[in-house]
Amino acid sequence: MATAGTTWLGVITSAVPMGLAFGTAMQNGLVILPETIRLQFTFQRYIMLKMFLAATISSCTSFAILSVLAPRTFQRAREVYFGCGSDKSLSAAAIGGAMLGAGMAIGGACPGMVIVQLGCGVPNAGYTFLGGLLGAATYGAFEPTFRKALHGPMKERKLEKMVGTSYTSLAIGFAALLVGVVGLIEYLVPWTSDLPVFATPWRSSWPPILAGAIIGSLQVPAVLGLGDTLGSSSAYMTVLAQALFSPSLEGAYKHITGFKRGADNWWQVVYLAASVAGSYLSSTHMGTFGAAQGLDPLTGVAGGFLMLFGSRVASGCTSGHGLSGMAMLSLPSIVAVCGMFGCAIAVGVTMSSLGVYRGFS
Repeated sequence: MATAGTTWLGVITSAVPMGLAFGTAMQNGLVILPETIRLQFTFQRYIMLKMFLAATISSCTSFAILSVLAPRTFQRAREVYFGCGSDKSLSAAAIGGAMLGAGMAIGGACPGMVIVQLGCGVPNAGYTFLGGLLGAATYGAFEPTFRKALHGPMKERKLEKMVGTSYTSLAIGFAALLVGVVGLIEYLVPWTSDLPVFATPWRSSWPPILAGAIIGSLQVPAVLGLGDTLGSSSAYMTVLAQALFSPSLEGAYKHITGFKRGADNWWQVVYLAASVAGSYLSSTHMGTFGAAQGLDPLTGVAGGFLMLFGSRVASGCTSGHGLSGMAMLSLPSIVAVCGMFGCAIAVGVTMSSLGVYRGFS
C-alpha cells in the first residue's frame, strides 16, 4: 500500500491552515448544529445537504484540475486513498456507512464535525467525542475478528475504469450533475429561509454552498502539501494509540498501533485541532458561540460510538468517503454514502414518528 509521505513541514504549512479554514467554514455555515443534521434527515432543513453537495463539487473540481496540472502528485494521492481498506468488501462499505449514518441521525454530527462543535461551544459535544473514541477503540481492539468478516477485495474500484473513460472527464461530468442538483435545492429552499432562529444571513451565517465550496477546495493543499486527501476518523485512532505506552500493549493491539507514529498519521489530529481554533474564533466573531442546542449526554455517546465504529468498518467517514471518495470516483465510497444517507433517513424518520427525536439541552 502506498503511503502519503507526509512531512512535518507539510503538517505545519498545510494541515494547520486547512484546519482553521475547515472549522471556520463549518461553523459559519451552521452545519455543525445538531438540529441541522437531524432535521436534514427528516427533510425539514437542507443546510447539510447543500454543504455536502457543494463540498463534493469543489472536491471533484479540485481533483480534476490537479489531474491535469499535477498528474503525478495527484495519482500518488489517489493510490494512497485507494490503498486504504483495499482488502474490504462492498458489504463492509455498506454496513459501515449505514452505522455511520445511524450515528449521525442520533448524535447530530459526524466524526470531523464533533471536533468543530467543541470549538463553538455546542453543549455536551464532549460526550459525542467520547462516544467516538469508544467506538474507535472497540473496532481497534477486535479488528482481527472483524477483518475476517469484512474481507473481500474487489477486482476494480475506480468508476472510470468500469465505464471506460478518463478520470478527469467523468469527474467534471459528475460535478456538473451535482451543480444542477444543488442549484435546484437552493431554488426550492433558499438558504436565507432555512436558518435557525438566532442566525442572520451573512452577519452570523454563510450560505452553505459557499461554506461547502471552501471545504472542498481544501483538497488542493491536502494533495500538494500532505500527499493525502481530506478525512477525519483516523485521527481518533491516532489519539487512542497514544495510550499504548508499552511494547506489550502495542503488540496486543497491532491495528491501533499502526496509527501511533509519523506525520502520515498525525496530520489529521493537527488538522482537527486547528479546526477547533477556527470554529472558536469564527463563532466568537459572529456572535454565535454557545448558541446551539446540544444533545443529552447518553444520546451523544451512543451517536458518537456508532459514527466512529461505522467509519472504521467502512474505512472512511463523511469526509473520507463522502468528500474524498465520491470525488475520487470510488465505488466503495459511493456505496458507503448511499448506506450512510439511507440509514440516517430511516433512523431520523423513525425516531421522529415515534416522538423520540428530541433530547436537546
